[in-house]
Formats: sequence, C-alpha cells, structure tokens
Amino acid sequence: MYIRMASRFLTVVLLAFVACTVAKKQRGELKIDVLEKPDSCSVLSGRGDTVAIHYTGKLMNGQVFDTSRTRGETFSFQLGSGKTIPGFDQGTMGMCVGEKRLLTIPPHLGYGEKGHPPTIPPSATLKFDIELMELEKVPILAGSFGTTLTTAVPLFLFGMVIYYLYHRARTEDFTKKKPKAAKSGKRR
Repeated sequence: MYIRMASRFLTVVLLAFVACTVAKKQRGELKIDVLEKPDSCSVLSGRGDTVAIHYTGKLMNGQVFDTSRTRGETFSFQLGSGKTIPGFDQGTMGMCVGEKRLLTIPPHLGYGEKGHPPTIPPSATLKFDIELMELEKVPILAGSFGTTLTTAVPLFLFGMVIYYLYHRARTEDFTKKKPKAAKSGKRR
C-alpha cells in the first residue's frame, strides 16, 4: 500500500515537472550571447550578490527605450531579489566583472502581455546590451551555498520519509490481522 502511494506520488511529481518543462520550452527561452569576457575570471555573480551594471535596452526594431550609459550611472541591484524583470536577473547570473553580454528576453521574462507603456509595447521581446562593472559577493551561507542547503535538507528529509515508508512496507505484513487479546471469563 505504501509502495503504491509513494510510486503514485512520484509519478505525479514527475509528470508535473515534465509539463512545466514543455510549457517553458513553448514560451521561448532567454538567449544569452557573451560578447566579451575577461581573460582572468575567478569570481562569478550569483544569487544574492549585488551587481552594478551598465545597460542599453532596445526593442527588436532597434529602438532604444532606456540606457544607463547616457546617465553615466550604473544600475545596481541584488540578484534573485525580484527587483528587476526575470530575464534581466537571470541573464546577469554567472558574469565576471568586465564581461559584456547581449540578452534577448522573451515577453514572459520581460514586461509580459501588458508591456510598459508608453516605451515598451505589449508582448515585446527585448534586447539588452549589458556590462558588469562591479560585483559585491554575499557571505557564503547567505549565497549559493546557503541556497543549496535550504534546498537539499528538505529533499533529504523527504527521501528519508519515502525510504522509511518503503522499508516499513517491505518488513511488515499488513494483510494479516493482529490477534485480539483473549478475554478472561471472569467478571468483576
């Protein structure tokens, strides 16, 4: 019984994962083209880090809708905090200081079906030319290692529960009823 329940649960989880993956592929992916990368790159940007970048945002027809370069001021934000559009956030992960990239961001990772009037039309695919100028790393437990721990521990515990149920189902015979204690004929 427990094996059947665990197997059904895992099947449902697997099907949900496959469905999400197929839906993601159909909507279009973020495209990242590395234009220039420093010869020496030992530190990469990651979730939780604070980055300062220069960018130029364009529509697919080449029209510039925003740029930090003309303002002479970098745009700073914390990666993974949701302070910017998802495609911009994802496209900045794993960069070195001095690296330049061209991001092509599909609508669902940009401003979506509504756009950002009047500069960005609805369902617009965007191109961002970005350059990482500064990178401030977070302490290791607050960064990717901490994220790994907070993801791995629940998965490990889930695995242990499944193992326990599986082992219990294999060692106990649930089909036999346990005998009831014999009642004595004495009454009080």
